[in-house]
Parts: sequence; C-alpha cells; structure tokens
Amino acid sequence: MNFAGAIFALMRGHKVKRAHWTGYWYKNDAGQVIIHKHDGEELNLKDTTDIIYTLSNCACDDWEIIKEW
Repeated sequence: MNFAGAIFALMRGHKVKRAHWTGYWYKNDAGQVIIHKHDGEELNLKDTTDIIYTLSNCACDDWEIIKEW
C-alpha cells in the first residue's frame, strides 16, 4: 500500500512497516508516531535526524500492516 494507506492504518491503531523492514511504525496513546527499530530502540518520528531518508520511505508504495499474532 502507499503511505496514505499506511497513515490511515496508523490512525486505526495498526502497526505498519515497509516490506523489507524488520522494524515498524506505530501510534502511541499520546498520538505520536513511534519508530520501532530492528534493534528494539524506539524513536519518535519527529526526532528523526535524517529527514530525507525518512521522507523517501514515505514516498514508497510497499507499506504493509503488521498482522498481530
């Protein structure tokens, strides 16, 4: 799905990721988008230090909802 679909999924409480990522993004109870990185570290999206990299991910269309199990 594209990033617009990923945003709507985040707003509905889903975790989303790009197809090749082992990490994911989610919205916490405070309404902030949190990046859960592959190493377990978490970062608020607004605190990202490489905005071009982050925006380039937003431009991709291989986003998917993580199925909870």
